[in-house]
Amino acid sequence: MPPSASFTRFLLRVPARAGPAPRGFHSKPPQQALGLAETAVGFAALAVSCLGPAGWILAHLEDYKKRE
Repeated sequence: MPPSASFTRFLLRVPARAGPAPRGFHSKPPQQALGLAETAVGFAALAVSCLGPAGWILAHLEDYKKRE
């Protein structure tokens, strides 16, 4: 067997586990509810971080098409 195939088998092998995964997280309600301002800022930051790069590329599409 070539070394690349044995290395691939090594990477794809499922590690053996001894029983179920530990479940140590217990969630509780927040001590203070988030207000409208915090929620709006969070959603705006998420939208800018996701849509900002795509908007930049679309706004500069003509520059990317030019071949100099």
